[in-house]
Amino acid sequence: MVFLMYLAAFLFPLDNFPWMVGGAYRPVSVLFILVYILVHLPEVFRLKYRRVEMYIFVILVSSILISAVQCSINHYHFSGLIDASQSILSGLVCYLGFKLFTQRNSENDKAFTTLFVWIIRGYALAVVVGLLQFVYIYVSPSSSIAQLIHLFVARDEFAMTSRVHFSFSEPSYISLHTNLFLLPAVIILKNRGLLTKGHKLIVFTFFLLSLFSLSVRYYIDIIVFIISYLLLTTSRRILLKRLLTFCAVFVVVTVLTNAIFVQNVFHLHSDHYYRMANMVKNPSEAGSDLSSQIRQTYSKIGFESFNDRPLLGYGLGNFHYAYIKHYSDINPSLLAKAQELQEAQNNYSLVTYNMYARLSAEMGLMGFFLLGLIIYLFMRTKMHNFSVLMIFLTLYSLLQFDSFALVQVFFWIAFVQSKYISELRLSGPSLSNYRNLTKTELVKHVPVESI
Repeated sequence: MVFLMYLAAFLFPLDNFPWMVGGAYRPVSVLFILVYILVHLPEVFRLKYRRVEMYIFVILVSSILISAVQCSINHYHFSGLIDASQSILSGLVCYLGFKLFTQRNSENDKAFTTLFVWIIRGYALAVVVGLLQFVYIYVSPSSSIAQLIHLFVARDEFAMTSRVHFSFSEPSYISLHTNLFLLPAVIILKNRGLLTKGHKLIVFTFFLLSLFSLSVRYYIDIIVFIISYLLLTTSRRILLKRLLTFCAVFVVVTVLTNAIFVQNVFHLHSDHYYRMANMVKNPSEAGSDLSSQIRQTYSKIGFESFNDRPLLGYGLGNFHYAYIKHYSDINPSLLAKAQELQEAQNNYSLVTYNMYARLSAEMGLMGFFLLGLIIYLFMRTKMHNFSVLMIFLTLYSLLQFDSFALVQVFFWIAFVQSKYISELRLSGPSLSNYRNLTKTELVKHVPVESI
């Protein structure tokens, strides 16, 4: 039944699926991961769990119970806690599914490699949706195209404002998929000599369309990926080659960015375009960007509210009440132009857009203890530079997302513990270079029909 995990990997890009329940983040792949768990349910209880994993589980369950008591005592709405509990449950399903896969296939590199092949193939689906959005925005905004797009993604307000966001919840999720799924899969397949022209076409088209997401975060996160990749995985032997490669990529991206945001060859006129164009032309003004200021405000309040209740916080899902308490501290001039900050007073499932700020506000010291245990779980594994890269990128992603249900995060918490990933070394002797292998030898690592 391993095909269920391959199917889940193929569907990773569908994280705002119309037929799924929940908020903006609705990854359909969770359903197939759940079925995979149910099929192998007896094995779930026989998996090898580390003591630290049990501690993490106890803290999460305890936090839900403590938060329920806090809601009752303080007469809080339970909607935030319910959302948080559902997210945690979804996250645990993902983690158990990935852990089950890694332990069942601990000696089967072929299964791991095939999974990453299907991850890249899945982004072909995202590219198709992105192309449809591009056509809808810049060629023909017909209702038939809109209905076709809606088969894959529930939210359509971004396309309506001339922003490509593929099959994701919103444009900011592009970098989450790029940094934690697409590029790592490319690196792994390239390391094993299995990156095909078809894979490269998917990646190139994806990056080209991503320029039309008009997302500041996407550009920042790609830069972070490149820098961390160079610093954490490059040896002296190939440093010059990689620098030249990235310089060439940088030149291409710079030319495209100039064509889109300075020369405006596509004749864009949306508010988000002018926002991006202004930051490209005047990088020093990026700090005054309204969207960035709004997110910074949520995060700042999250960290500041730690002092209100440092031990247990306001309770899971109760950031709304921390926000209300600190609402008067927000700069009045920012409030006057940021309607979102005003409307947030009525949102009982308010988010911080920063997991560290969320843990500060909702769990206090218990939240940081939980984070410490997760980092300890990472560090318990013997690892090489690729694992270090993925741990860094996973922890970095939490600066911009605060959901307990992010598939990417649980994927890497589980996979970094596997031998397949922990033994993967970049810029040194590869685990294998498969280009020169015979067909018989190649089948030992990945089915030929999967390449």
